[in-house]
Amino acid sequence: MRLSIVAFLAASLAACRDQGPGALEVLVTEGDGQMARIGTPLPEPVAVTVLDGDGRPLAGQQVMWRADAGGHIAPLSTRTDADGVSRARWILGTVEGVRTATASLPGAAPAVVTAVAEPADVLLFDQPATLALATYDGSGQVVHPDFAATPPTMFASGYHLAITPYPFGDARRENPSLFGGRRFDTWGLDPGAPNPVVLPRAGYLSDPDLVYQPDARELWLYYRQVTDRNVVHLIRSTDGIAWSAPVDVVSGPNHDVVSPSVVRRGPGDWWMWSVRSGTLGCSAPSTTVDVRRSMDGITWSDPKTADLTAGALWPWHIDVEWIPSRNEFWALYNAKTDTGCTTPAIYLATSTDGLTWKTVERPVLMKGRIPAFQDIVYRSTFAYDPTTDAVTFWYSGARFESGNYVWSAAVERRHRAELFIGFSRIQDGTLFTPPPAPLTDWP
Repeated sequence: MRLSIVAFLAASLAACRDQGPGALEVLVTEGDGQMARIGTPLPEPVAVTVLDGDGRPLAGQQVMWRADAGGHIAPLSTRTDADGVSRARWILGTVEGVRTATASLPGAAPAVVTAVAEPADVLLFDQPATLALATYDGSGQVVHPDFAATPPTMFASGYHLAITPYPFGDARRENPSLFGGRRFDTWGLDPGAPNPVVLPRAGYLSDPDLVYQPDARELWLYYRQVTDRNVVHLIRSTDGIAWSAPVDVVSGPNHDVVSPSVVRRGPGDWWMWSVRSGTLGCSAPSTTVDVRRSMDGITWSDPKTADLTAGALWPWHIDVEWIPSRNEFWALYNAKTDTGCTTPAIYLATSTDGLTWKTVERPVLMKGRIPAFQDIVYRSTFAYDPTTDAVTFWYSGARFESGNYVWSAAVERRHRAELFIGFSRIQDGTLFTPPPAPLTDWP
């Protein structure tokens, strides 16, 4: 691998060399862009390759390493090896953020390696942790999380998690609640915040979805009212304490507007995805994902059908985000079989136009990953950080205990590259073990 990297660099330099005969070049060839907690070593060594004026690797060159912000670099060899490579271990200093280290030698411009130093209490990767939430009913059982961030000086908290209590499947308690936090794993009520945010006028409420509207400097909360119809309401707040009266924005027959997910991509560019299953609800043999457009987030177009089908499993609840740094939409959805909604897996899909989707074959989460999700994984939400190239997920799910499903939420941090491995039709629902009991009432 190192020889192929050097050969590529040599070919590139030969095509566009302007530094003159005998000039040296130091190029970063390994370990750029890693991240670790402050005061800890990066996971992999960093390395540079020294080339001569003809693009050939130079052995025996003494490379000087230096790290900023109190970091420490220990060269693994004092001189470049036969491939012209010098490697070092980099221990980050105590300053958070993007950090740099330089590798230099006389007669060449220094090469700059970057890394991200994260806080000491940042979430570890691939270690889901259950969340403790003080629900208004006292149960702590929750479903349907949805995450949004706002500028740090606007609200008491910069992070927001909408979620609904669902104690032992009691839909009467399933009213949108809003928790705030400054960390992804610790949530509480902001001072003076209502709990829950809204109560039903009839039927029950579910499926909250948060959007920050920067033009109005408001947090918008969409949610679904379920009677003999589905009605999506919108309430707005500038502080998370006082909320506007509900406005009806979308409606349809019962189970035709399930799990609305709203994205504001820019001024006048609003999107809403929802799941349509018909009168049978999650007992329907299949579902359809609808897409609506809006200029203002209030008045919505008629739906179009999205191409988000997945073999023998079907989307049941969905969360969509626009990822500007990658110029695409990502959808996170729990998938149901053709017989019920004790959904066994959660999947990611991508789209450039919001209508045609590609699903990643390997699930993000399967039931049984942690004891709290032994029997069901359900509607979940996520946030992507392009600086660290990491995705944070907030899951919901349940375990069957003493004749009831017990609902909870958890948070997990994952590497993007590890998540997006292979696109295909997702697996056959018969591969999953059957649930211990059907959901007689489902959120």
